[in-house]
Amino acid sequence: MTHEQTPLIDAKSISRTFGAVKALTDVSVDFRRGEVHGLVGANGAGKSTFLNVLAGAITPSSGTILVDGEEVRIHTPAQADALGFAFIHQELALIPDFNAIDNMTLGIKSDNPLRFEDRKARAKLAREVADRLGLAFSLRRPVRELSVAERGMVAIGRALARDARFIAMDEPTAALSDVECQRLFQIVRQLTGDGVTIAYVSHRLNEIELLGDRVTVFKDGKVSGRFDRGGYDRQDLIKGITGLAGGLELRESLAPVAPDARVVLDVQHLSDGRRVKDVSFTCRAGEILGLAGVVGAGRSETLGLVFGDRKPELGTMSIDGKAHAPSNVQAGIAAQVALVPEERRSQALVMEESIRTNITLGNWKAMRAAPPLGFISDKRSEGIAKRMIAALSIKAKDSSVPVRTLSGGNQQKVVFGRWLARDSKVLLLDEPTRGVDIGARQQIWQTVENFAAAGGAIVVVSSELEELSICHRVVVMVEGRTVAELEGPGVTEEQMLSVIYSHNHEAKEAIS
Repeated sequence: MTHEQTPLIDAKSISRTFGAVKALTDVSVDFRRGEVHGLVGANGAGKSTFLNVLAGAITPSSGTILVDGEEVRIHTPAQADALGFAFIHQELALIPDFNAIDNMTLGIKSDNPLRFEDRKARAKLAREVADRLGLAFSLRRPVRELSVAERGMVAIGRALARDARFIAMDEPTAALSDVECQRLFQIVRQLTGDGVTIAYVSHRLNEIELLGDRVTVFKDGKVSGRFDRGGYDRQDLIKGITGLAGGLELRESLAPVAPDARVVLDVQHLSDGRRVKDVSFTCRAGEILGLAGVVGAGRSETLGLVFGDRKPELGTMSIDGKAHAPSNVQAGIAAQVALVPEERRSQALVMEESIRTNITLGNWKAMRAAPPLGFISDKRSEGIAKRMIAALSIKAKDSSVPVRTLSGGNQQKVVFGRWLARDSKVLLLDEPTRGVDIGARQQIWQTVENFAAAGGAIVVVSSELEELSICHRVVVMVEGRTVAELEGPGVTEEQMLSVIYSHNHEAKEAIS
């Protein structure tokens, strides 16, 4: 193989294990010069882990990486940068108060032997990059004043200022309009025409089909498919993403919802003016309702609006027929709405405190010694904690154990315990079984079903679409809007993905 035929990057048999979890297993992917290489897969399939290996953020457990045919070891981001690798994540790593010039040139070493900062040279470099990208906005404006699309261009400009020859883009169009997407596509084609290699990660399969010279599909930490342009169709990608297995086996204990069950939560045309654009659904007493979608669909933001951590701009909500418009989280809790958030450690738990403190946190009424008095009863708080520990099978010697010492599954049970100790009507679950083992997962779902059986209403967001097959119904969200409703239980992952991808914005035309 000649040097010209040698891939720019050839990652061979990359594996990565985190404890007992295999995030990557024998993954091999190569990237050719001047190509757009699409990377697709469900959330958690291994795409980000693989790119983090190339970025030097994660060290592989085994495997080799060749650059220009020579084996390299990438242990730090600085080493990846020295190789000409750049990574543009969905959450752009820009400094808001710095202008575009400073953000583009930050960290670039000066040619001045005394290392004095040469602002004129930096400004000249940034201007050259801006001209190459066709940027029309002022480079001296603080980045916080730029639009989302303009910030994305600054991030690309930063890569070009470093003469990047490999750029990984993670969901680059998630927050862009159609016009802005078309401009980005033009720039991607321009970059590849100049010999830059693009790794393009997107859940929008129409973009992969439009831009990708080749596509690699990830599933469960492995490569499940490889395709060249023109050699596959949409269903090939979906099958690679979902695999051949059907949905999660249904739990026998799931009881049907009575046809005349009352509507507990009613959401109509909800919008926050950003990620949530037009969301409508109902959830009845005893029902488990799933919200399906990919990254950027607005599912977590929708739960936040119902809970009260942000105010909607448009739309209405009601609980048991009464208007629900919480001005803050306290108002949401007072309306008997509970939220188990996506990230339990930073959003739900006080890690240094005990199980008892975390379960009873804020539940002052239940812990009062006598209703007229404000004194907290240790006996009552201990009783609540013990009851939840027993009900949820939390593995701990007693309620005084610090939450930080528990396993992920037991930490998640503590979060559930806090809300089950209250008289909640609506239970909002955001990735309820993420990072927990199979046993804890089954116990958590049993808890959810018990809550439903007692007449509660549950709305579940899960990136593991097969998990939503357990739900009575699944509402599909795409780019901030509800687009379909699928009757369950038993909705398959392939059914959900087919709806999701068929409703994604279709590209207007091929980019020449």
